[in-house]
Amino acid sequence: MSTYGQTAELLKQLMSKLMSSDNAERSQAEQTLNSEWRDVQPQTLLGSLAFLVHRDASAEARAFASVLLRRIAFQTAGGLENKEDERTVWSAVPVNVQQAVRAELLGALGSESDQSARHKLCDTIAEIADNDEGEIWPELLPALYACAQDSNAALRESAYRVFAACAHLLENQSAESVSTGFVGAFQDSEAQVRVAALKAAVAFVVAAGARQRAGVAGMVPQMLGVLEPHLRDGDEAGLTEALLALVEAAEAAPKLFRAMLGSVVEFATEVGRRTELESATRQAAVELLVTLAEAAPGMCRKNGQFCAALVPVCLQMLSSVEDDEEWHTTDTLDEADNEADDVFGEQTLDRVANALGGKQLLPAAFGFIPQMLASDEWQQRHAALMAISSIGEGCYKLMRGELERVVQMVARCAQDSHARVRYAVCNCLGQMATDFAPQLQEEHHAAVVGVLVALMGEAAAPRVQTHAAAAMVNFAEEAPHSVLEPYLDALLARLLAMLGSSQRYVQEQAITTIATVADTAQARFGAYYATIMPLLLDVLAQATDRDHRLLRGKAMECATFVALAVGRATAENDLPRLVTLLTQTQQTVTEPDDPQAAYLQASWARLCKLMGADFAPLLPVVMPPLVAAARQQPDFAVLGADEDAEASYAAEDGWEFANIGGQQVGIRTTALEEKCDAVELLATYARDLGAAFVSYAADALEMLAPLFRFYFHEGVRYAAATAVPLVLRSVKQAGDAAALQHAWTPVCDRYIAVLASEDDDAFVLQLFSSFADAVDTVGTNAMTDTQLQAFAAACLQQMDKYHRRMNERQAARVAEEIDEDDEEQMAEEEALEGLAVDEVAKALHAVFRAHGAAFAPHFRALLPVAQRFLGERDPAARQWAICVFDDLVEFTGAASAQYAAAFLDPLARALCDTASADLRQAAAYGVGGMAQFGGDAYAGFLATTALPAMLVELARPDARAADNVFATENMVAALAKVLRAFGDRLPDARAVLRTWFAALPVSNDEDEVAATYEYLVQVASQQPGALFDAGDTRALAHLVKVVVEPLASFDLPSDLARALVALVSSSLSALDDNARAALWADIPAEQQQAVQAKGLL
Repeated sequence: MSTYGQTAELLKQLMSKLMSSDNAERSQAEQTLNSEWRDVQPQTLLGSLAFLVHRDASAEARAFASVLLRRIAFQTAGGLENKEDERTVWSAVPVNVQQAVRAELLGALGSESDQSARHKLCDTIAEIADNDEGEIWPELLPALYACAQDSNAALRESAYRVFAACAHLLENQSAESVSTGFVGAFQDSEAQVRVAALKAAVAFVVAAGARQRAGVAGMVPQMLGVLEPHLRDGDEAGLTEALLALVEAAEAAPKLFRAMLGSVVEFATEVGRRTELESATRQAAVELLVTLAEAAPGMCRKNGQFCAALVPVCLQMLSSVEDDEEWHTTDTLDEADNEADDVFGEQTLDRVANALGGKQLLPAAFGFIPQMLASDEWQQRHAALMAISSIGEGCYKLMRGELERVVQMVARCAQDSHARVRYAVCNCLGQMATDFAPQLQEEHHAAVVGVLVALMGEAAAPRVQTHAAAAMVNFAEEAPHSVLEPYLDALLARLLAMLGSSQRYVQEQAITTIATVADTAQARFGAYYATIMPLLLDVLAQATDRDHRLLRGKAMECATFVALAVGRATAENDLPRLVTLLTQTQQTVTEPDDPQAAYLQASWARLCKLMGADFAPLLPVVMPPLVAAARQQPDFAVLGADEDAEASYAAEDGWEFANIGGQQVGIRTTALEEKCDAVELLATYARDLGAAFVSYAADALEMLAPLFRFYFHEGVRYAAATAVPLVLRSVKQAGDAAALQHAWTPVCDRYIAVLASEDDDAFVLQLFSSFADAVDTVGTNAMTDTQLQAFAAACLQQMDKYHRRMNERQAARVAEEIDEDDEEQMAEEEALEGLAVDEVAKALHAVFRAHGAAFAPHFRALLPVAQRFLGERDPAARQWAICVFDDLVEFTGAASAQYAAAFLDPLARALCDTASADLRQAAAYGVGGMAQFGGDAYAGFLATTALPAMLVELARPDARAADNVFATENMVAALAKVLRAFGDRLPDARAVLRTWFAALPVSNDEDEVAATYEYLVQVASQQPGALFDAGDTRALAHLVKVVVEPLASFDLPSDLARALVALVSSSLSALDDNARAALWADIPAEQQQAVQAKGLL
């Protein structure tokens, strides 16, 4: 490695420029490093850096060389002939160079004395070990073991620092040896070694499988034992670091803490209560308990002291709010400091309530809240109200029964002498308006609106006044028209008065609340239109300076909400001026942080909904900034673990950071939200404009389809999946079939590629649903043969996955390896996967419908997984397979017979399955499909197997019970189809026909009613006397009943309705008036009224 000494000196000179405070010099050095070193002599660069890491005299240079080595080694290699070659600099250099670098790093590990340089060295070693494939660095593990046992504490700490970043190094070691090594380190004489070992143990637990975790569970007491010495010795930094490490373990493997949960609760709440400690330390201790509650709620519920110990600590934190004079006098409303104890306490109560529910938390909280509300200290009263608002969502089931008492308790505080308490009243009522909607709006509107309207009049306390108006937004959003209407005069009077406030934030909130009230009141807001709209237009016309941009944004939001609420006829005269003002504003928005941009986009969308096709001429103004927002890429930043992210990437600018692989990785989330909003608005324009959107459709689709894989923000993915079918529909509505197919083909390929590989079950169901809508939109022969084959393979991939998971859960239940938390999680998984499986079936249905028999050959790929589902004990699994077979028969007809052998026996068993009415219904639908579409290939099965089974089911005493009625009516409909197709082949067709007639009506299943009653009319007209004997009054009464029910319940085709009325009339013609009147009197009054209102009888 000494051969790199000369080049290392040259590189060191360049490194000094890389650390320069002069931006130009630093940028030039970066360019030189890349173009003259990395791209043309990467082996020299890496070797020289490793030489400096080990041998340079300057600790600063050694540390910086480590950072550069880690950063450059895993950049994409330059100078590659194949531009698609994604090899890194490290993988591109010769093996002997890699070996030399590793040797220098291990040499440096044994000799580095500077802590900062040593930490950076460990990070570099870990990065290389983490990126090596296989056992390429055999010397590393022995070296780390030696360091872990060295007398030098710095080396012991270094070993565990590397293990923490590369837990996989221990994956092949026995659980006993791992535990032994860690337990010894947990009891090390040096605090930094104990903490490093704890972090390494946590990393191992997080990465380990269930079996490995069980093997090291015995070391958990010693892991927890790391905490107490730090608390005793006043080492808050070490204690906080250790607690945060345990938070990671609690999130990944909460059950490891089961045996020690009581001790964890006791220690963490003791730390949380000790106000002399730093906030970060106290919050880390509480965070450990909250994480356990979220990760293993059942385990925490079983601990009787969990809530009893934690809630007082949270309330104590909530009470720590200070009365800052600036809070009362500020001209701007800044967001709360999320790191403050009172904000943390509020968030913690919310999280614990949502995790554990109210059974334990509510008594613990209300054991303190009443006395806090009666306290002489305003902080206590404020905390009690904030606590009520925090726990409402999680404790909904219990609190809704006590809602009146809670509302009264809160309302009594509206007269409190302290403005912060009255502010908390508004906060509480606003949150409850969301959490307990619509019960609070419907049952307690007088108390809530009375308080909020009164507080909206507090001009001397603008923060209270504003928050009352904000709470009114929550109330109005969930309030029925009828509830809100009596209060409109009082509300609007307050809000108009607030518009005259000298505080801009008061004006802004008043406008927002007016918009929400208008949106709820709809046409009833028309009485206030002439007063409100001119004020809003004047704001847009006159408040043109930079300081009023947010006010203008809220004014355009309100104006468009009001116009949409009252309707175009009322707003017509003001629309030209409003459009002009918005257009002028659009031209002035040039800065990326202008708040008007988002308001403009949403306002244009509301005007589009109001104006319909007349909005199309405005698209050249609206679309460019919208498309730009939808196309923007996320902003990233990657910082070292010790760098100050907040200094350059402020949270207030939308930056959020996470620790990944020893680095801080940041992303600007505000840009992602803007992108999501823009994609959602594209869907809105496509839906509302239809064919008028077509000129933008091709570009929109080209942009939207790749967003199926936009993993940075799930909202963007969902919005894109929603938008694509709507954009395709706009192309279809424009009437250009060739353009539709041209636009659809690449989008279809994108759909299928993502469907085949997607692991997020929630997005799987969204994307299959979107795909089905898209195929339905494109229509007949939407896909090529290659695409059909790929789609079948994608369905197989997903269904195999769901079948495997289903069997794993079943095996775990049989082995009794699960507890309450596992069962809760498994139930959630089953529910989500059930929805996803349904959407797969929906997509298959759409493809069958669009392609008919052309898809039949490709179904063979799905046959094995369908058979596996047919063999499951779970009725829902069998139902899925039978529904798919139903579609196969319905849309491929006789071509389906090649697969019949796999389905007929399971379907016959499903017809008689007493445990699942849904399964019987699916089987009955399939029988009807075989009769209607399958042809002679199914005649024998229908006559000898399906028909007798259905007759047995129709004879069940509970056939018409609520749980069975849809299955029964599907069998009635199926029997009609069998009789229509093969009645002439049945030896006892007349008896079957009369059994069918006796099993009528079909009055619940709208999909089957028309075909069933068309058959009734056909039989009655073509086979007189076949349904019942002449003069059979009971049969006549039954006929009247079974005809009137569907006539009353459905809007049948007019020809069919008239035919049914004629059938009844002719059948009753031989009866006298009294007999007919008696039959009519037996019909329920509401059915009589319904058919008479339709003019049928």
